Amino acid sequence: MSDTKQTVRKVLKKIFEEQNISPRDVEVVPTSSDGANYTTELFYVNVTLPQQDLKLFAKVACIGDAIRGMVNASWLYATEIFVYTQIAKIYNAIERKNNVPEEDRFVFPKFYGYDPEDGKETVVMENLLEAGYKLHDRLKAMDWEHMAVGLESLAKFHALSFAFEKYYPEEFGEITKNMSYGMIRLAEAKEINDGNNNMWKSMVDSALEVLDVELRDRVRRFAMNHRLVDKLEKPLGKPVIVHGDCKMPNFMFRRQDDRLQAIVVDYQTTHAGCPASDLMYYIFLGTDEEFRREHYERLLDHYHSSLEQALKRLAVDPSVYTREKLDSDMKELLPYAVLLGVVVLPVVTVESNAAPKVEGDADVNNFIMKPNELYAKRFSGIVNDCVRWGAI
Repeated sequence: MSDTKQTVRKVLKKIFEEQNISPRDVEVVPTSSDGANYTTELFYVNVTLPQQDLKLFAKVACIGDAIRGMVNASWLYATEIFVYTQIAKIYNAIERKNNVPEEDRFVFPKFYGYDPEDGKETVVMENLLEAGYKLHDRLKAMDWEHMAVGLESLAKFHALSFAFEKYYPEEFGEITKNMSYGMIRLAEAKEINDGNNNMWKSMVDSALEVLDVELRDRVRRFAMNHRLVDKLEKPLGKPVIVHGDCKMPNFMFRRQDDRLQAIVVDYQTTHAGCPASDLMYYIFLGTDEEFRREHYERLLDHYHSSLEQALKRLAVDPSVYTREKLDSDMKELLPYAVLLGVVVLPVVTVESNAAPKVEGDADVNNFIMKPNELYAKRFSGIVNDCVRWGAI
C-alpha cells in the first residue's frame, strides 16, 4: 500500500470515530485529474454502510521538498483546511440568519474531515462526481452558459465576504488581517528578485515565442518589470475574501432540473484581496479572444447584477461594491492578465501527458513548458486584448 493511501486510511479512521460511522468496507481508489491538479494526490473513497453508502473524495499533499518551500505549500494546505473548517461555517450561518433560499445559497462541497500533519496534509469531502458534477474540458474555452453560472457562484462568494464584514466586523478584520496572499508565485521567487532570474526569463521567452514580433518587446518590458502580487493578489480598497485561483479546473458543473449549476472547489489560495482578481482569472483563463470580444462587458454586467442580488438577499447595501468600482478595479488589474498568461495559462492548456511534476525532487523549472498550439492561440488573444484596450 502506498504511503499516501495509508495516510487516507488513517484520516478516514479518525473521521469515522468522530462521526460514529461504522463501515462494513472501505475502498480507497487512486485517481487522476489529467493535468488539472498539481498539489495533491487524489483518491475516491467508497464506504459501504448498513444503509446508504458514502462516496467520498480525498486529497493528500504531494508537493516534494524541492518545491514545497518555494511555493509555501504549508500555507496552501492550511488555507484550504481553514476555509472548510472556519469560513464555510461562518458563511452558512450568515445565510441561515438571513433566510436565504436553498437554491440561492453558495455551496461548498460537503466536508468530512482533515489531517494537518506537515507533508501529509489531507482533506476528505464528498465525491462531487457522484453528486452529478463534472469538470468542463479545460482544453476548450467555456461557453456563455458555463461562464454565467460560474460568475453567479463567484458573486455569491464575494457577497458573503461583504456580509461577514457587516455582521461580524471585528472578527472579519482580525481574519482578513492575517489572510494575505501567502503563495510564492514563480514570478516572485527570491532568485528572480535578486537578479538571478534565468527561470523567469525562460518562462517569459517561452511565452513570447508565440507572439507577433512587433509585440514581443512591449510584452517583455511589462513582464520583466511587474509581478502578479504587485496588485493582483492584494486588496484595491477594502479587503474582500476571494478564492485566488479561479481557473477553469476549479469549477465543476452539473445540470439538474434542466438548470446548469456550478460549484467552486480548491480553496488553497483563498486570501484577502479584490473581487476583480477572481474575475481576471476566471475570464482570461477560461475564455478565448473571440468570446471576450463579443461578451466581455456582458460578463461584467452579469457578475455585478448577480452580486447585487446576492447582497440584497443578505441585507447588505449593494453600494459596498459599485459597478463603477468594479470597472475601475478591472481596468487597474487588466495588464496582469499578461502575467497570468505567462505563469498560469501554460498549466491550463498543457496536455495531460506533458503536465509538470511536483513530487519528490521535481523543481520549479518543470513549469517552463514548450508552448503548444492551444497556448499560442490563447496567450496571443490575451495580449491582443490588453493592447487593444490600452493596458500595456
